[in-house]
Amino acid sequence: MARITIADIADRAGVSTGAVSYALDDRPGVSATTRERILAIAAEMGWQPSQAARALSGPKRWG
Repeated sequence: MARITIADIADRAGVSTGAVSYALDDRPGVSATTRERILAIAAEMGWQPSQAARALSGPKRWG
């Protein structure tokens, strides 16, 4: 089974991938109603964050 992506969630919710990203990261930029719908769809689809992507977006430890 293929990994569920934010694009898959966006298609189902009828929103942009940016809106899905904001909702999943609990950032401002989407309405509460849209956020709830996106989170419900993500849960229904069984979405889980990619550990590799999370590692890339973590704190930077240069030098």
